[in-house]
Amino acid sequence: MKSEGDNCKYCPEFNKTCDGTAKDCLCRRCPRNFGQCIVVKYCRETESVLFLD
Repeated sequence: MKSEGDNCKYCPEFNKTCDGTAKDCLCRRCPRNFGQCIVVKYCRETESVLFLD
């Protein structure tokens, strides 16, 4: 069951290594577009820089 604000559809791992049912995703309950956060390497929700490997 999806939760309100579920952002999984924007995640690059969705339908690849993740089916959207993980409960511990950083972006799961975030209202922001996670794909956009990855591109700019910045999280507007937490106002912090993202360090992606």
